[in-house]
Amino acid sequence: MATNIRFHYLYRDSGNYKTFGFQDFSNSNNLSLEQVQAKIIEKLISKEFFYPEESGIEKFEFHKYCDDYSWYEFESIENVSGTKPEKSIEEFIAGIGTKPR
Repeated sequence: MATNIRFHYLYRDSGNYKTFGFQDFSNSNNLSLEQVQAKIIEKLISKEFFYPEESGIEKFEFHKYCDDYSWYEFESIENVSGTKPEKSIEEFIAGIGTKPR
């Protein structure tokens, strides 16, 4: 059974309060964590930030209604099993670099 990748991220508001989240992605090509992390960091804004909606991550509920900036911050990745994500890590990485509409 292929191991999936869990992508950990956070939203840091202008008062430096943090909200943490994660999303799981399939890893059917069995990429190593090092390979995945390098590909992710390469596409991030300043090697740290991304626009959640453009990368397929839904904004936190409270953030949908506030006027704060919209970047989320990459925290870490890890291997996980027992989940059945619909989206692959490659699909996720492809969307990270897109700019908001």
